[in-house]
Parts: sequence; structure tokens; C-alpha cells
Amino acid sequence: MNKIQIWQYLYRLFLMLSLMAPGAQAVSADVVLTNGSEVARNIAVLHVKDDGVYVDLEVYVEDIPLFSDMLPIGWSSDFVRDEPEAEQSSAQAESRALSIVGRDGQALHAEIRKLEYRTRIDRASPLAGQRDPFSGQIVPSPPPDPRVLFLEVFFPFQNSLPEELTIMPPSRDDEPLVTIGMQVFDREVPVTDFRFLSKPAELRIHWPDPWDSRFSAESLNRKAQDGTSTFLYIEPREVRHETLIRLRELAPWIGETFTVGQTLSPQRSALIVNQAASFLASRNPVTIDGKSAQPSNATAKLLELTSQGFQVVEPGKEVSVNNAFIGAILSFSSADLPNQVAVTWDMFDEEISRVATISNDIAGPFFGAVTPADPQFHWQNHLLQYEKASVNRIPVEQQKRQNPAVALIAGMISAASLGFFLLCKDKVAKRISCVTMTAAASATLTFSGYLPESPWKKPEPPEQQVAEDILRSMVENLNTVTLETSSEARKAELAHIVTAASLGDIATEVERGLVIRTPGGSLATLTDISALKVERVDPTLKPGGFSSLAKWTVKAQGGHWGHAHIRAVTFRVLAEVVSESGQWKLDGLTVIEARDPNA
Repeated sequence: MNKIQIWQYLYRLFLMLSLMAPGAQAVSADVVLTNGSEVARNIAVLHVKDDGVYVDLEVYVEDIPLFSDMLPIGWSSDFVRDEPEAEQSSAQAESRALSIVGRDGQALHAEIRKLEYRTRIDRASPLAGQRDPFSGQIVPSPPPDPRVLFLEVFFPFQNSLPEELTIMPPSRDDEPLVTIGMQVFDREVPVTDFRFLSKPAELRIHWPDPWDSRFSAESLNRKAQDGTSTFLYIEPREVRHETLIRLRELAPWIGETFTVGQTLSPQRSALIVNQAASFLASRNPVTIDGKSAQPSNATAKLLELTSQGFQVVEPGKEVSVNNAFIGAILSFSSADLPNQVAVTWDMFDEEISRVATISNDIAGPFFGAVTPADPQFHWQNHLLQYEKASVNRIPVEQQKRQNPAVALIAGMISAASLGFFLLCKDKVAKRISCVTMTAAASATLTFSGYLPESPWKKPEPPEQQVAEDILRSMVENLNTVTLETSSEARKAELAHIVTAASLGDIATEVERGLVIRTPGGSLATLTDISALKVERVDPTLKPGGFSSLAKWTVKAQGGHWGHAHIRAVTFRVLAEVVSESGQWKLDGLTVIEARDPNA
């Protein structure tokens, strides 16, 4: 493994661990913690196309004088002031423009196509201003003044397509005059993530395929360099083999041919996705504990690589094949955590000579790669303390009346009656003292909690705290139910904690309101119940049962295609709970609301 690959793996590990940290629970899906360049004072987004380079430039209002060489002659601004003659003479040794230079050293001509004041585009991380849970550093925020001068600049190619371009920031004596956050796209393919343009940056353009365009400085290139990657997810109830493959690398395997710059219509994309899902379901065999496994479910989605990572293409949208990926998910049911899982990769050709691999369990991720010489990768169970979550019955405890003061007085009366019985010789008095002693002793036992209430008394709903404890146990059970990977399995688990008469309705409501999926379609795991609050407890028509309006917050977490998704979800639910066969069971469930608690 070379140095570049090592850094690539460390970056992925950093990203996944950052998103899994407790402080990141409110982070939405696919948010990438950045280096601050995306909120730099000045922003330059460059798009390389067949006829030239298009630049969207946001200049911070206080830095406008440092870009004055780009501005049209005669253009004036309150922020550009006349300079003393001494400073004008030294200006020849500096550049106050963002410029692009060809290999021959000649600067491309800059055409200003739009010039106007605007408010900067909001690119700030949701954690801006907060402490990064991984590094402990404060996540950068944008400048306090949102005003920018927006320039739309076109740098046309003249006689031929350049193989190399150098992007130059405004500078004096080879030192940058301004801070610029830069992002570069080559025919819609991101060449960089957001990076700082702190010195001249040399870009080598690969005209046959923009995926291979690179900056000479490796620190500027995007982290996602693999055209094909494969993943194993070991979940509590299933094993998933997932593949992320660039459409141009998949094309020869499914009998397709694509050209650079070709655009796919939504209809053509849908056909290709279905074709890819069927093809990938039959390739790269998986074995679980030494036995060949067949997927219980196979899906695929069309993705594109953006500045926020891989995103599912919205329905009805056209997409460029330059930047299109297929994300396939094969699911294998597994009642228990397996001991070993292996994938044998069998798709190698001139384009696919090495495939990055990542296996994920509750202790992972673990990184590797497969090649034609070593095409198999394994996951081995080393989890020594794993315990499978299961639904637990909630027993109905006999409610007891406790009143220590009454018990004490009754005890004293009982003791006095006993003494009177022993000392008194009159038979009538003895009988009276005996009856009094018996009644007082019974009261002592009852009000001290040692005797249950009368079985002839109509059961009452539990008190608020008891109802809250019952609901917490019920919520934990419902979270366990959502671990099941099929609606049939979830319904079977619900049968342990739901009345038979309401099982069908409650199973439907759990599917509608409590099951959460990631953008890739995999199930999210609901954990860390917090802020559970019972707003009210009312009696039901069934004796001893109660109806409760409650809300609670959980952490929903899941992963697919190397992405970690973690977010908080607050539920507000109307639940009916009854006593049946000595245990508490759900008799009704309505999910009123499920939302981000920070929304």
C-alpha cells in the first residue's frame, strides 16, 4: 500500500469516526466535516469545459481592492480607494487578480460576464461554531459580513485544448494577498474537495476522461479516487454486500458504451439501474460461515459525486456519465451474528485492476483491497462481548398500598391489643382485644406493602412514574423490533408485546412511523433513548389499562457505501397499554410526529 492509499484510508477512518462520535448526533446524512476552506473569506468555484474555464468568484467586501486588476476599467466601488503614488509604483510587482496560466506561461484572457453585489452562498457545516467531536477544535464559521462582490468570469481556450493549467491567486512576491477557498470541476467531475488556494496550483487535464484529471499537489486532489469500491456490513439481523462502481467502469460488463460528456435521460437511467441491479446480484459470490449465500434482496441506485459526497440522483433528473455511479446493495438475512463472511471479487479488467474494500461491524471499519492475484476479502468475528438484542416481556407487578404512618399507628394498636389480651381476664374484653389486634395487624401488613390490595377491587391505571417506566421498557422493545429486516419478522417480534386483536394495526403503524432508513435504503438502528416524557396518563375501557401521550428522542444510525449516517429523531406517540396474562401489552399505537429535535 503506497503513501497516497494510506492517507486515503486514514481520511475515511477519520470521517466515519467523526460522524460516530456522541457530539455528532444532530448531524444530518452525508455531512462532511471540512477544513474551513468552504467558509473562507473569498470563494472560487472553477468549471473546466471544452471551450474554457468558467469561474464563479465571491469576493469578500473588505478584500475587493485585492482583486482590482480583474475589475473593468472605470468601475468604481466604495470599497476600492485610490492608492498613493508610492504604492502604485510597487503594484507592478504584484498581481491583484485571480488568473489562469497555460503551459506556455501565457495567461488566459479573462472575460467578466457578470458583476454584482450578493450575499455569499451558505456552505457552512451544521457544526459551524461548535467543537469538532473528533479533533476538539472549533469548526470554522463564515465571515460575519455576508456581503460579497460576485464575478462570473470566463477564461476561453484559444487555439487548442491545454493539457495543463496553473491557477494563480492574487499575490505579492509569491505570497498570497487573500484567503481563497477553491473547488474545481472538470466536465462536472469534482477534481478537488474544497481546498485553500494558497499558491499557484498546477492542474493536469485528462481530456479522454475527466475522472483522471489531477493536481500536481496531491493535497489538492479529492479524497474519493476509487472508481470501484466494495463494502461488507455486519448488522444485528443481516449481512450486506454493497458495491459502489463508476458507470463507465461498469459499462462493458452490462453491454453498454458511454462517451465523455454523454447525458442520460431519467428513462435511460432507470433502465440502466435495473440492469445493473440484476447483474451485480449474480456476481462476486458471498459465503457466510463457509456456505454459499444468496441475497434475499437486491437493489441499486444511481449516484453522483458532489462536494457533499456521493448523493442519490433525484428522480427525473438528467445526469452526466462522467460523474455517474451505481450503488448496489445485496442483503443476506442472518438470524445470528456469523463467525466469518467472505466475498470473492470476480470483476477485473483493464479499468478495474484494484478494488478498495471496507468491512464494517460495531468495532469497525476495517480497510483493505482486492486484486486479480488476491481477489477475496474476509470478515472475521472478533466480538467477544456481543449480545443479541431481544424483545423482553414487561410483567405486571401487583400494586401495593404503602403508608408508613398508618402502618406504624396500626402496629402500635396491635401491640397494645396484644398486651391487653394477655393481661385481661374478662372473656368479652379478651375477644374485643383479639379482634382489635387482628384488624390492626392486617392494617399494618397492608399499609406497609406486604399484602396486595383486595382482588375484588377494580384495577386502576398505574401512577405517572410507573407508567413512564412501562413506556420506557416498551420503547426499548420497539427499537429492538425495528432491527428486524423484514416486515414479517418485525410483526412476529411484536406479537410478544402486542395484543392479538391489535397486532395487524400496530405492525402497520410501526412500519409507517418508527422504521427509519438511510438514503441508500438500509435500515437505521435506533439507540440511546433520551428525554422520554409522559405528557398525560388516562384510564382506558379495559380495567387497569392506560392511554398515554408521550415523546422521546433516539439516535438513528446506519451506514452504506462507506457513509455513516447519524441523526437524532424525536417521536411523539399516543399509546394504549393494557394488562394481559400478567404482562403489559400494547393495544394501540399512533405515531403523531417524527422529526429532527433541532428543526
